[in-house]
Amino acid sequence: MDTWKIVALDTGTSILEKSILTYLTDVGTSIRIPRVMWYIEGQGHRIMVDTSVESETIARDVIGENLTRGPEQEPRAALALIGVDPASIDLVVFTHLHWDHCGNNNLFPQARFLAQRREISYAAAPGTFFQRAFLSPALGLMPPYAGIRLESVDGDQELWPGLELLHCPGHTPGSQAVRVKTTQGWHTISGDAIFTYENLNRDIPPGFHINVDQSMESMHRIARVSDVVLPSHDYGVFAGQPVAEFGT
Repeated sequence: MDTWKIVALDTGTSILEKSILTYLTDVGTSIRIPRVMWYIEGQGHRIMVDTSVESETIARDVIGENLTRGPEQEPRAALALIGVDPASIDLVVFTHLHWDHCGNNNLFPQARFLAQRREISYAAAPGTFFQRAFLSPALGLMPPYAGIRLESVDGDQELWPGLELLHCPGHTPGSQAVRVKTTQGWHTISGDAIFTYENLNRDIPPGFHINVDQSMESMHRIARVSDVVLPSHDYGVFAGQPVAEFGT
């Protein structure tokens, strides 16, 4: 069967201004969000989607964000909790190249690394407003994906039967989602195309984006092709558990 298993791992907690997640909505309200890495297993492959935040120091000193990470939320410890050796990962897919989604690549020495060509191009020279989010060298910073060999993909692509990449621009030019066939239907890891369930339920785009119209189109597309949507920064994914499993 062309089915896969997904496991969501909680690798840190941030307190943010809510309107960053829900555009122009609930301004001044704080919200607690997870930093999620997604493990996918099936057909002889072990895959990570996104590699989380490198450190609390970068979050605090560079981004100005309140990020906490307990021992069990350290990425290596989170993988150990589900019995996965990082060296066994053969592919890492980046939904995009912001600082909080590609920060622990050294954990995966045997993996290939994959991102959209548009994302790689834009991250090399982002607009001034977005330079900090990419940890751009234009600010004297070092992008967390520097030093790895990034392979590129153009647009939608089937990686293996039941595992697909969907180009979903808006948050960034090369944002992509990962559509996964499980025994419980098609699950889509949205990346930051959809931050929270509230974006879907209230039809509100993510508040941090490069193009709001594309953000809405991508959000609607993900909803159309999915039985279950897995947003990037919503503790509802975990339902009170340290890990959340989807499919078998």
